[in-house]
Amino acid sequence: MSSDGGAVWTQIDSMWYNDGGCVLVHPESANVVITGGQTSPGYFGVSVSRDSGKTWARHTLWSFYADFCYSLAVAPSQPRTVYAGGRGSFVGIVFRSTDLGASWQRTASSPDYDVCGLAVHPTDPATVIAASASGIYRTTDSGDNWSKVNATLGFYSVRFLSAGGDTVAAAGDSGVFLSTNGGTGWQDISAGLQTRRVACLEFARGENDVLLVGTRGASCWAWEFMAGVEETPTGEVRAANRGATIVRGVLHLPASGVKRVASSVLLDAAGRKAMDLYPGANDVSHLAPGVYFLRQASGLMRDASSVTKVVIQR
Repeated sequence: MSSDGGAVWTQIDSMWYNDGGCVLVHPESANVVITGGQTSPGYFGVSVSRDSGKTWARHTLWSFYADFCYSLAVAPSQPRTVYAGGRGSFVGIVFRSTDLGASWQRTASSPDYDVCGLAVHPTDPATVIAASASGIYRTTDSGDNWSKVNATLGFYSVRFLSAGGDTVAAAGDSGVFLSTNGGTGWQDISAGLQTRRVACLEFARGENDVLLVGTRGASCWAWEFMAGVEETPTGEVRAANRGATIVRGVLHLPASGVKRVASSVLLDAAGRKAMDLYPGANDVSHLAPGVYFLRQASGLMRDASSVTKVVIQR
């Protein structure tokens, strides 16, 4: 008898080899389920069910030894568009379907190596970010062309975190990276994790948005976005612990926004000092885009009441 009162697992699909494969439940219809892995010895394949797993349609998309489908992603703004990524002929490979998995076409180009994670832009079905063993890649033309936007090795997961597609997170063996400009520039936010080897990530939206990551040390970690990211027209920093402020070019520190002190400090995501700040206008245009923390000169980093999150964009 099972420990949960009798619930049991029922096999609903059996591909040839699915160790490390992927499953996608369509966000608009739980009846539509797509799995990825291998359909026969060594062949890259996906299976599509439109009746919650009762019946399946098999699709062998690439026939070569050691091929594998590692990732699936649906376009939120065009729900019939689905991408599948993985390895084909020992290189990265991506397929695209515009009819909810009934037919598939290989994209004109692909990332260099195994595509372990895919994320489609919330409002643009042609913009996709791929997490690959050789880095992070981005396409804006449905896969006709891919550009490497982060050369760090060993990425497994990627997620769009904002409704507009500006904020993206990716993770893998080298830690967690955040982009605040749609995936063209990235910042390492791994400081504080027990290990940089991250197996997966997900985004939880609530009172305070949270980025969740699972590490290979069998731990789950949370990175809180405070009250969310908002932009103030003047670039004036908000009161401490009231959420993040997006700044472009100049960051203003009015006396009403922080304690009246001689100076404050702007720290990067790793806790390193980026520059000193003073009441009034502070030119931050020379700093790399990304997440920073404003710490009052008299405060400590661990004191939430003296730290404010700032996102610098171009």
